[in-house]
Amino acid sequence: MSNRRFGDNFNRLFAAALLQEMSFSLLIHLPGYLSDLGATEAVIGVLYSASAVISLVFRPWLGRILDLTHRRTVLLVAAVVNVGIVLLLATTSEWGPYLWAIFLVQRTIQIALFTTMLTYGADSIPIERRTQGLAIFGLTGLIPLGLGGFLGDVIIDQGGFDALFYAAAAVSLGSWLIVWSLPTLPVRGRQPRRSFWAAFAQKTLLPLWFVSLLFAIGIESLFTFVRTFVVERDVGTTGLFLGVYGTAAAITRIIGGRLYDKVPHRPLLTGAIAAYGVGLVTLGAAFSVPMLVTAAIVTGTAHGAAFPLMSSEVVNRARVSERGSAMATFTSLFDIALVAGAPIVGLMIEGISYFVAFTVVGLAIAIGAFVYRIWDQRLDPSTLVAEEVL
Repeated sequence: MSNRRFGDNFNRLFAAALLQEMSFSLLIHLPGYLSDLGATEAVIGVLYSASAVISLVFRPWLGRILDLTHRRTVLLVAAVVNVGIVLLLATTSEWGPYLWAIFLVQRTIQIALFTTMLTYGADSIPIERRTQGLAIFGLTGLIPLGLGGFLGDVIIDQGGFDALFYAAAAVSLGSWLIVWSLPTLPVRGRQPRRSFWAAFAQKTLLPLWFVSLLFAIGIESLFTFVRTFVVERDVGTTGLFLGVYGTAAAITRIIGGRLYDKVPHRPLLTGAIAAYGVGLVTLGAAFSVPMLVTAAIVTGTAHGAAFPLMSSEVVNRARVSERGSAMATFTSLFDIALVAGAPIVGLMIEGISYFVAFTVVGLAIAIGAFVYRIWDQRLDPSTLVAEEVL
């Protein structure tokens, strides 16, 4: 992570993103708080779905803001709002509209911060090492994924949920302080900015939206149902699966990241997405701990490769003046997968079985990966890279 390799801003941005993601990871315990106040699992699910819908509606405005406003400014404002809204969680004591509103605002701000951090990273990492830099930058999400659950348990045991909210706000404030030290980068490119929807419909980006949505459906299916899966099958634990998954993804990014900017992305991305589908099929067939661990290794490794490859390709193909809109679209696909994909997978699990649900989704993703490759190969190679210099 040297400055010379990934740019002068990388270390500080990495630290800011790591702290911000740690704040979000601590709040994975929030459903437990909502349950203590009387919310059922069904109601909590509706609330999370509502937050995803609101975030989708907000995406075009976020894309426009990022295209017209300095990313640093957006980070500073959004982080202040996040600190305040998390502290407001400590003022709640009953289930009702006040808590719902706080929750929905916090989730929307969380997504805005994630998208803006990712966009700033794409802006600041040198072009020749962009994919590797984004792969390493992605560790800011993987590291807190494992630590957040553990630290949250310790904090809640010692001081209750109020202590958790104070800790999440303090960590977010630390991120905000680091962002102050970051420079303000230019946001305009040589080409004029079109509308959000023109950027969304850009011909060279359509195959990426397709394959990214497939990947998002796979991720949301896995993370939504892996906990209930291991309980019903009585095989391993959620912690074991996520620990192996996160470790495999991190190792892939650290070791494999060196190759990402030296080899063609299309075959790598096709293989990574197809592998994720195979991993889901393996998970559905897992009736033993070794099979569960194998599924975690396959899906984690595929995740470690796929996300930075997709992110880099989106940045490479989008106009510099529309990079914010492109990244907002990219991250919105995960909300679409949560809103539309997860319920369908849940219905298949409830109506048939985990094996059938994970197998159907996995095979669809694997087949879709090759559809993406054929579609993308038909594009004019000269159009696959937009302007490269600000």
